[in-house]
Amino acid sequence: MIYKTLVSVIVPVYNVENYLSKSFDSIVNQTYKDIEIIVINDGSTDSSGKIADKYAEKFSNFKVYHTENRGLSEARNYGLEKSKGEYIFFLDPDDWIEKELFELAITKMNQDETNIFLMNFNFVNDQGRYISKNRNVRTNTSAVCSTEIVMKEILLNHIQCFVWQFVVRRSLLINRSICHNFKNIMYEDVIWTPKTLQLAKSISISEKYFYNYRQRKHSIVHVSTIKSIRDRKFGIENFSDFIKKCYPQFEIYLGIWRLAALIHLYAMCTSIKNPHNEIEQLQKNVRKQIQLNKNINNLKATDKIKYFLIISQLFVPITNTVRKIKNFKFE
Repeated sequence: MIYKTLVSVIVPVYNVENYLSKSFDSIVNQTYKDIEIIVINDGSTDSSGKIADKYAEKFSNFKVYHTENRGLSEARNYGLEKSKGEYIFFLDPDDWIEKELFELAITKMNQDETNIFLMNFNFVNDQGRYISKNRNVRTNTSAVCSTEIVMKEILLNHIQCFVWQFVVRRSLLINRSICHNFKNIMYEDVIWTPKTLQLAKSISISEKYFYNYRQRKHSIVHVSTIKSIRDRKFGIENFSDFIKKCYPQFEIYLGIWRLAALIHLYAMCTSIKNPHNEIEQLQKNVRKQIQLNKNINNLKATDKIKYFLIISQLFVPITNTVRKIKNFKFE
């Protein structure tokens, strides 16, 4: 049975003119049709805003808001404020979704009487070609799970915190004028997602791969800045404190999650071209934490390699050499 209730798809947009049509088309082509598309053009300087306006002229369910550049979190918050749907979904503008997503998600959430639907995703390259799949979220879970089980899987690095992995019932995010917003930082997923899961209590989980996550070298996620490093550090500590306070029974698994997060943070520090004292000191402190953390069994193969390079102090010289080779131009 398909329940005819409105879905709000919130799309924050900033300088993604080459990818936007594929993202929008994937919403238009959904088998489930009761959808409003809330597009927040977050101060784009390319033709992204014009592309969004053209879709709004063609499709009555597109609503485009042009704002000054305030960042991803504020754009998502603004979209949430403007939305009217019983179900909320956040789509990144360089990614796309499979056409049966909302039909299956809403049917399953109503059958299961849950407030969140969790799906799998594909990694695709800049050109949109398939790279690989994420670890199947159903590997160690059932079709309907408690928040506790999902939180444990996150700590074991089996499930990610990406916001776009979830279709969420509106009442979970906006209840009695209380709005569960995004914090104005990068890597806000690691703060927003655990708190949202905590509110849900039970979650519908699908083995289907409905989301396509584009890996772009120059996207916000893949370019390190001093602000992004500070925000990443804040996110790690915030999530750690959240687990200690709300799920103390899982604190024994926290070291597993932290090790993978710290390896990523260390790599971010080394990619800054001219780091100042704050970043250099942070890099040293992170390396010490990594050395003391022995939870390597649950690391991905690539992270295991990074781990041994970091503790042997070979990570920086090797990555610098690789960068030089990539940037070398043959005459």
